Amino acid sequence: MMIPHYPTHPKTQPQPTQTGTQIPATQACSDRKTRVNIKIATLNIKGHTSPSLGLSQTSKWVAINCTMRDQKIGILCIQESHLCPEHMTQIDNLYAQRLKVMNSSNPDCPGSSAGIAFVLNKEITNTENATLQVIIPGRAAILSINWHNNKKLKILNIYAPNNLNEHKTFWDKIRTEWQHLNLESPDLMLGDFNLTEDPIDRAPARLDHEAAIDALRDLRINLKVQDRWRLDHPHSRMFTFTSTHQTLSRLDRIYTSEKHADSLVEWDSQISQIPTDHKMVSMRFAPPGLPHIGKGRWSWPPGLLSDNNLIKRINEIGIETQKKIKNIMQRTEETNPQNSWTTFKNQINEVAKEVAKTHLCKINQ
Repeated sequence: MMIPHYPTHPKTQPQPTQTGTQIPATQACSDRKTRVNIKIATLNIKGHTSPSLGLSQTSKWVAINCTMRDQKIGILCIQESHLCPEHMTQIDNLYAQRLKVMNSSNPDCPGSSAGIAFVLNKEITNTENATLQVIIPGRAAILSINWHNNKKLKILNIYAPNNLNEHKTFWDKIRTEWQHLNLESPDLMLGDFNLTEDPIDRAPARLDHEAAIDALRDLRINLKVQDRWRLDHPHSRMFTFTSTHQTLSRLDRIYTSEKHADSLVEWDSQISQIPTDHKMVSMRFAPPGLPHIGKGRWSWPPGLLSDNNLIKRINEIGIETQKKIKNIMQRTEETNPQNSWTTFKNQINEVAKEVAKTHLCKINQ
């Protein structure tokens, strides 16, 4: 049994979003801590239902919850969330213990088109005073969360239009809104861009709509973010989407601020257990110079203290240890009471872990 690093938080009801408004997240306890490094991922989930999961209104969220738990993802940025207020209520009722969802829906058809959301893992991230600021409803929004030493981490989530002819207007609108709201440059800009900047990011290789590429690059320059993975791997290929015509492309990307160039590790693109036609792109944000936090210490589950068989075995190990200590005739570096005491503690811990596994199996059954 591991002592948990971070407490969980009570449920809160989701709140509607409007352009330029800030939405506070769960008000957590004041001693809440954030891990030194955090795994951040982006994924186009292609709606909230799946035929393989029963077509319920929140069927994919079982997989989202399991993915964030198993892969220890701190922040998952999703596109095509297709969430209505009633869906948000269901998700909050089911998963509020672990997940905090901050969503921006398409105002015209929230349940069937566009939509972006930030899914925060409360066991890893600090959700206290987190805010969501919408730039374009259902298409672009920025999350601001507390980080170490009173710093803020700002993440811009993007879901660009499928039609390349709409891209120039889309990127120009984000830049205009950003300047109008007088926002600071984000630490990360990620999502489904439905556009590639370089021919190498498509197979067969080809160049996308030039006006759309120029508009995106103008925005990147304005926001001071760069395609860090491409700069580190100029000749590599990593595709995140396969079209119905079997063409490949790297539509899902993570752009980062120049100041975080040395803070990004463990880049990955993998098929997710969440049913979708996109791959999940992830990396670990690990700013240098922050203190290292280990895995914690193991402690006895309180229920073992009433296990008579375990107590009997510990008494036997203790009696044997006492005999060894009494029989020590000459103290050496290998033979001394301190080493015997350490061995005793290690032995009873191993025995306790074995018994704990047995109890856990019974509980699971």
